[in-house]
Amino acid sequence: MPGPRRLKCSLTECRLPAAPITGDCTFCDGHYCSKHRLLESHKCKNLEDCKKEAFEQNALQLEKERTRVIRGV
Repeated sequence: MPGPRRLKCSLTECRLPAAPITGDCTFCDGHYCSKHRLLESHKCKNLEDCKKEAFEQNALQLEKERTRVIRGV
């Protein structure tokens, strides 16, 4: 009985095996090798959504950490 099949990189011109866990892109649901695992490397079709989501998370964090001036103390 053969072992489990290893996934190949989702990039069509690449023949390397997909990296387990770190090669899974949650934005385009592709499986990529260690060379193409970054969104910029595999030209993720949802790269702009990723950037927007990261910007919104950072803005929320900065707003939570913002120092407020208390007047009249």
